[in-house]
Amino acid sequence: MRKANAILIFLSLLLFVLAGCNPAEDSGNGGGTTSGGGQTGGGGTSNAGGDGTGPVKIGFNFEETGNIASFGLSSHSGALMAVDEINADGGILGRQIEAIWDDNASKTDEAAKVASKHCSQDKVDVIVGAVASSNSLAIAKVAEDNNTPMVTPASTKTTLTTNEDGSVRKWIFRTCFTDDFQGEAMAKFATDPAGPIGATRAVVLYDADNDYSVGIYRTVLEVAPSVGLEIVAEDSFLSSTETDFRSKLNRFKSQEFDVLIVPGYYDKVALIANQAREVGLDQPLLGGDGFDSPDLFDIAQQNIVGSYFTNHYASDDQDPAVQAFISKYKSRNGGKTPDAMAILAYDAVYAVKQAYEDAGAIDKEAFAAAMSKLSNFHGAAGTVTINAQHNAEKKLVVLEIMDDGSFKWVYSYDPSNAGGGGEMDNPCADNPCGEHAENPCGENPCGENPCGENPCGENPCGENPCAENPCAH
Repeated sequence: MRKANAILIFLSLLLFVLAGCNPAEDSGNGGGTTSGGGQTGGGGTSNAGGDGTGPVKIGFNFEETGNIASFGLSSHSGALMAVDEINADGGILGRQIEAIWDDNASKTDEAAKVASKHCSQDKVDVIVGAVASSNSLAIAKVAEDNNTPMVTPASTKTTLTTNEDGSVRKWIFRTCFTDDFQGEAMAKFATDPAGPIGATRAVVLYDADNDYSVGIYRTVLEVAPSVGLEIVAEDSFLSSTETDFRSKLNRFKSQEFDVLIVPGYYDKVALIANQAREVGLDQPLLGGDGFDSPDLFDIAQQNIVGSYFTNHYASDDQDPAVQAFISKYKSRNGGKTPDAMAILAYDAVYAVKQAYEDAGAIDKEAFAAAMSKLSNFHGAAGTVTINAQHNAEKKLVVLEIMDDGSFKWVYSYDPSNAGGGGEMDNPCADNPCGEHAENPCGENPCGENPCGENPCGENPCGENPCAENPCAH
C-alpha cells in the first residue's frame, strides 16, 4: 500500500514538473500579431533575447477598431512602413525590429490590457501608442509600473508626461506637440487680422468625455483674452452618449460670433457640422488635429467646407522630406494620401531608432536617457526636439477644408520663432499672391512665384505686364 502511494506521489510530481515546462496559453486579448521577425511572447529576463543578439521588440498599441479606428489604422500603416524600411536597412544597432501589433478598440480599458500584455507576456523593449490621450494615459500607468519606455506619436494631452505633483514621468515620451500649444495656435490663428477668419467673438462646443478636447478648450479660454477673442457662449457634450447637438447649436443662434470652435474627433465633429448648418449657423468650424480624417468630409460633405484645423503636417508642404514620405506611402497604400496619424507614427518609430543609436545599446534605462535628450531629430513631418517635460517641440500647421475634401495649408506656427514661444507665420507672407483666392499658395508655391521676388505693390503690374505672373489680376 505504501509502495503504491509512493508511486502515485512520484507520478503526480512528475506531471507537475512536466506541466511547468510548457508555456502558458496567451492570456492577452487574442488580437496580437507580429511582424519583422520572431514570435509574440516568450520567456526570459532579457527583452533583447538574452544573448544580446535578439530582436528589438516594439509593442504597438493603436485604435484599430472602434469610434476612432481611422486614426489607429493610419498609425499602423505609417509605423509598419518605418519598421519595414528600418529592417531592410539592417535594423537597429544590427538587430531586426519585432513588431507586436495589438488593437485597443478605442477603449481605455483595452489600451491598459494591451499594455499589460506587452509588458508581462511579450516583454517588449518599448511601447509605441496610442493615438487618443485617454488611451495613452491608461498605457502610461502600466508602462511606468513596469519600467518600460513608452512613446506616443499623437496623444496631445499636456499632462500625459507628468505626474500630479508636476514631476516628469521617467518612461513616458511623445513626439508630437501638446494641447496647450495647439490651443494657443488655434486662438491666434482665429484672431489674426491677416488670416481668413479675423474673429473677435467665438463660441466653443467641446467634448467633456475627451481629455484631448477638454485640454484644448481650457487653453483656448486661457489664451483668448490676450489675443482679443471674446468667448460669447460655450457648452459641452458627452461623446459616449450624445449624437444630437441641435438644441445646443440652436442656443448659439442668439449670439453674434465669427467662429465655432469645436475641439473634438472627426466622428462627432462631422455630425456637429451637419447639424449646425441644419439649424442655420454658417460660421466656419475651427478645431484641432482630431479633424484629420477622410471620414470627416465623407460624413459632413459641403457642411464642413471652409472650416479650419490645426495639424501636424500639410500634404501640400513642398519640403522634400514630406513629399518623399507621401510618395512612398502612396505606393504602399493604393495611392492613398497619408493623414497626420500615418506620418506621426512613422516618425515615432524612427525617433525610437535614433534614441537607441544615441544610447548605443538596447537597454531601457539607456533608451530613456537618450530619448529625453533627443534634439533636432529630422523626421518626415519636421524637426523634433524633446524638452524637459518629455514633450516634442515642433511646428504646427493650420489647414483649410476645401470643397473636394482636400486640405490646403494656410498658416504655420513655429515654436522656434519669438524666443521659442511660437509666432503665427503665413508661409506666403512675403508673397502678395497669398491674398488672392485665384492663386492659392498650395497650388503655386511662393518660392516658385515671381510675385514673391518682385511684389506687385513695388512694381505695378500695369508697368510691368505679368503674363506669367499671377499678380496680373
